Amino acid sequence: MTLLHNAIEAKKFDSRVMERNLQRGMVKADEVQASVVALQDDAEFAEYVSIDAISSGDGKKRIPANGKSA
Repeated sequence: MTLLHNAIEAKKFDSRVMERNLQRGMVKADEVQASVVALQDDAEFAEYVSIDAISSGDGKKRIPANGKSA
């Protein structure tokens, strides 16, 4: 029973089921907000891809994280 409980708790704030958990009363809006605020910002690790480059067939062209073209 403990393993199941731990698994359910681990997925309580999963973005795929959070809305349903809010509707069912399993979590409160302030709990959701607190979990979102606690997430770390990984923006520095993001890789931005040019849609124009993909549509022209060159999927290797990348846009730097600062958003400016090289």
